[in-house]
Amino acid sequence: MGKFSKSEIEQAFSEYRRRGVETYDWENWAALFTEDARYIEHFLGEFHGRDAIREWIVQTMDEYPFVSMWMDWWMIEEDRVALYIWNNLPDPTGTGKRYAFPNSTVLHYAGDGEWDYEEDFYNPADAERVWGEWFKEGGRLRTEINKSLKGIEGWAPPVPEPAYSREEVEREFHEYRRRGDIAVTTGDWDQWADQFTVDAKYFEHNYGRFTGREEIRSWIKDAVGPFPEMFFTLDHFMIEGNRVAAVIPNCLPDPKGARDPYSFNVHVILHYAGNGLWSYEEDIYNPREAERTIASWIEAGGAAPASG
Repeated sequence: MGKFSKSEIEQAFSEYRRRGVETYDWENWAALFTEDARYIEHFLGEFHGRDAIREWIVQTMDEYPFVSMWMDWWMIEEDRVALYIWNNLPDPTGTGKRYAFPNSTVLHYAGDGEWDYEEDFYNPADAERVWGEWFKEGGRLRTEINKSLKGIEGWAPPVPEPAYSREEVEREFHEYRRRGDIAVTTGDWDQWADQFTVDAKYFEHNYGRFTGREEIRSWIKDAVGPFPEMFFTLDHFMIEGNRVAAVIPNCLPDPKGARDPYSFNVHVILHYAGNGLWSYEEDIYNPREAERTIASWIEAGGAAPASG
């Protein structure tokens, strides 16, 4: 159980949205963090303390006055909030073309309307691709903001309805993790892939999109094959209806056994479809951070993959 009531967190989160997403009052948005807050932005850096967060966010957003934001969904559990937010650039072509990329966020509530932790997940290559297209096709600093923009339709499938019981979804999430542990131990990723529906969709923010259980099966074997020592822990998970959001560190053991595992965080979004099956997974992280982690592990003595 969390320390604070859900209604208190909802009220604090409403103010977080109002100052940021709705009014772009970044100076006062930063004031919602505790003096010793920690903010992890997996591309732009890590910031410690309210003043550092304020300096960074005000300077950054002043450079992009034409960017609008839209929160697609959010969920609250215990003292955390998970959310999925779109960064939208206005269309310079006048054709209705979309220039946007999403990120997911985890917040931790500290009481008195303040937050002591934020962690943002996205692939910077997505942002760079969008920015590149936007500038190439006429986007400029003077382009007028468009606050009516929301998410890109069809980006992710809808969460299945109706909702199954919390007990069932949580039980199956633990089964999902257990199957991952079995796959790590035995190398049998077939039993892991079999937990997806025949027509499931999988969006991995580095490797791409996969449709159907068999595509997922083929991809997962290729992806994890070069790193048989990799294992997956759990920072936390949240459930709302048939949606699960979990931070799952991807870990490699210290080759010398002298320190904690080499790891990078992945924000995993799952849709439960009933009968022990999942119809959607989305893995959000910075692949460059993953590459740095793996490189450090190899430098420390980890076995480089045969492909190099």
